[in-house]
Amino acid sequence: MKIALITNNYLPFVAGVPISVNRLAVGLRELGHTVYVFAPDYKNNGCDDEYTFRFPTMRSKIKNTIPIPIHAYSEITRKFDIADIDIIHVHHPVLIGYTALHLAKKYQKPLVFTYHTRYEQYLHYLELYRSINKRAERGHRLEKAITNCLQQQLLPGYLGGYMKRCDMVFAPTESIRENLLPYNLNIPIRVIPTGLPESAFSMCKSSADIRRKFLNEKKYLFCTVSRLSKEKNLAFMLYGLALAKAQIGDCFNTIIIGDGPEKESLKHLAKDLGLENSVFFLGTIPNDQIVMYHGACDLFLFSSLTETQGIVLLEAMAASLPVLAIKATGVSDVVKNGENGFLTENDVENWAIKLILLLKKENRLADMRCGAKKTALQYTQKKIAAKAAECYQEIIIKSLRNSTKRNITLNRGVFS
Repeated sequence: MKIALITNNYLPFVAGVPISVNRLAVGLRELGHTVYVFAPDYKNNGCDDEYTFRFPTMRSKIKNTIPIPIHAYSEITRKFDIADIDIIHVHHPVLIGYTALHLAKKYQKPLVFTYHTRYEQYLHYLELYRSINKRAERGHRLEKAITNCLQQQLLPGYLGGYMKRCDMVFAPTESIRENLLPYNLNIPIRVIPTGLPESAFSMCKSSADIRRKFLNEKKYLFCTVSRLSKEKNLAFMLYGLALAKAQIGDCFNTIIIGDGPEKESLKHLAKDLGLENSVFFLGTIPNDQIVMYHGACDLFLFSSLTETQGIVLLEAMAASLPVLAIKATGVSDVVKNGENGFLTENDVENWAIKLILLLKKENRLADMRCGAKKTALQYTQKKIAAKAAECYQEIIIKSLRNSTKRNITLNRGVFS
């Protein structure tokens, strides 16, 4: 098959969607398919190959972080004219998502959309929404009505309308698939998670050096990998660590990998909570190097409530790291209590108590390391790419049948 993956963001920009798109492309190519990636031009694109097509972005960025694509329909059609694409797979319903709809119609190709993001939980990135929401929080009725309308009617209406124009929707987890059922799409919804590359399962000698560096003669080392932004709920984790430290003493350190707009405020909070010597902010680390840090740690901590899948959870499990996380959509699909980690309620005290219990039951923790690895092995890049390819074949065959039926009907009309 010749497959077009179309996305609003891509490597070297580091986030869940770019990683997911890249791994899918690599996995499909390993199976012998030709995969074209249509992605924004960041001027410093790393080592692109001949199958990666870059379109321009605006100078301005969302929260000074996320590049905004420029509508690039004419540029992309020139590539489509010679590529003979079989199927289009778009990863966003806005911006370049419009282009994908036009391409599918122009070239009469089936369109697949992956629902990567809980969009209603990311509205705070929009300046206008933040301004209206601030007034709503101060009790202004009109602004409250506007935010409610946006969250409960306009956004769901738009998303539902977009998905109904596609031929198939991919959901990263079963719980997200269930969340999409009320849209009454009348098209197939398939669960296709993000795959894990072989490198995620490798053991690194340098992990021992990392452990010595950040453990500082303490007993335990924890880590988390996250964009440092409001929706990732990292302040919750810091409060939980402070509570645990107050009860069991200064016996652990935590490394936080990632960057984002909340970095400085989180650093200040860590200092205010007395964690300045226990929490280390490492910034952005190349994705292929994170496995070294996983291998250095005893436990992976997670506090986000906005995940559709939580790629970082599976990456940690691939390195045999159990997970302590808050019960939430996407997270609950992969974290199983007592098997590969623990889930808690959205309550700081409950989270801290579970952390302490885990540390007191070291044998249980060792068992969960085996469970974590076992879970991760179900999500290898090759297995996930094969599932996606089966879905593509299914929808291509269906599309061809429908096209044949339309032609037969038209011919009957001409000769009747």
